[in-house]
This record gives sequence, C-alpha cells and structure tokens, in this order.
Amino acid sequence: MEAAAFLEESGRTRSTRFRECLKRASADPTSDVEIHDLRVAIRRLLAWIVLRTALLGPDQRLRGARSSLKALMIPLGKLRDAHVKRDWILRVVPEADEPSYLYSVQVASDILRWEARVRERLGAQSIRRLRVPFPRGTGGLGGHLEAAILAPDHLGRLEREVLKHLPAALDPEHPEALHRMRLAFKKYRYTAEVLLPLFPKATEETTKRLHDFQTLLGTIHDCDVIVAEAASFRRGILGLGKESALETAFRAFREKRFGDLQEVAGTAGALSRVFGTEFRY
Repeated sequence: MEAAAFLEESGRTRSTRFRECLKRASADPTSDVEIHDLRVAIRRLLAWIVLRTALLGPDQRLRGARSSLKALMIPLGKLRDAHVKRDWILRVVPEADEPSYLYSVQVASDILRWEARVRERLGAQSIRRLRVPFPRGTGGLGGHLEAAILAPDHLGRLEREVLKHLPAALDPEHPEALHRMRLAFKKYRYTAEVLLPLFPKATEETTKRLHDFQTLLGTIHDCDVIVAEAASFRRGILGLGKESALETAFRAFREKRFGDLQEVAGTAGALSRVFGTEFRY
C-alpha cells in the first residue's frame, strides 16, 4: 500500500476515535477515565499528524488542527496530572503527617480548579467543531513509495533519539534526563502504533511491551514531580524544614521503580529488547 493511502486510512481511524472520546469527555469532564482516554486519543492523532508530515510533506490544514489539539491538551494534561497525584498519594501514603495532608488538600483543590477549566474548554464551540482534514495531495519522502519501505527508517530515527538520553537517564540524580527520555519514547511508541500493521511480526505483545515501558517511565516521573512539589510546598508555603512522610514514602517508591528501570534498560543493549525486533526487516 502506498504511504499516502496507508496514512489516510490510519488517520481516519484515529480521528474517529478522537471524536468518540471527545463526545464522552464533554458529557462528563469529571471522569478520570474519559479524560485519560481523550488525552491518549489526542496523542495518537498528533503522532499520526507528525508522521504524515514527515513522509508526505506539510499541509496547512493539518498544521492548524495540530495546533488546536495541542492547545486542548494543556488543560486536559493539568487535570490528568492532578488525578494521577491524587491516586498515587492514596496508594503510597497510607498514613501521613500534617504537611503531607495539606499538600494532598492542595492536590484536591487543583482537581476542582482544572475540572472547571476543562468543562469550559470542552464546551467551547471551537472544540465541538474541531475536525482533522485528510488532504489528498502527496509529496515529500513518501508520495509514491510503499509505506513499509519508509517505516523502519523512521522508527529507527526515533529509537536513536530515545537512546541518546539513556546514559544520563540512568543516573538517579538527573530526573530531568529521564523526563526527556520519557518524552522521546512516547513519540516512538505512538508512531510505532500507527505503523504496526506494516510489520507482520508485530503482535499485541509488542504493543503491551511498549505500553509497559512507557508506564514505568511515567511512574518514576510521577514520583519525581510529587516529591519536588511536596518539598516546595512544605518549604515555601508551610515554612518547614523536615521532610514530610509523603516525600519519604515517594522517595522509597521511586527508588524501587528506578531499580526496575535499571533491570529492564540498564544498557543500550538491554533497552533494545524493549524496542524489539518486530520493527526490523
């Protein structure tokens, strides 16, 4: 199948899924599940737009749609982040001191604040009318080439971008490097999902492996964010010097999950098993 035809078909699938998730989230913007599903649908659609642009060249209408989708992700992301913090606190900190409790209250307040913002944003006519166009013009790298010819090289470039961050990310003292690797891996994973039908060896297990590794990176990053925010809240708002029970609990949990990361991806060779051989010919 030519790249243009393949990308149009995969784009329509993702656009339809986005519209479904948008409708459900608009009906209930307080739902953790619907907000999460909408964010994932947007990420998959954005990954498709980036891939289509890389293979077939830029299109002004797609550029506008991408800008609107990314703008929508901002309040959705803030709300989802607050949901995640709340859920982690409930799981990791069974008993807490006053600073931990007060930080948890702030997280709950953030949820209410961003729920109101998301409700307003999803109710806007500009969002309800948001559509992703499917331009038929072809050009760029893949205008008349088989999609399967282009896919391995494109994924290879994204894989190398992930590996570039690996040495620094494996240093527990540099959480910012792990965050950069996490973002690079997200691009790889969602692009790989678009291209999955082109690789006969790829299975549901392939998708699960990529999902699990992204989840591991996300869990460690969540811990980093919570520890940093809770410490800043304790020092800046409460004026206290002693680390809270919440910070201590999340440091220990982070250390455990970081050990899992070192086991899974302690070297570039180990990480190559996460990427797998399914995407190579």
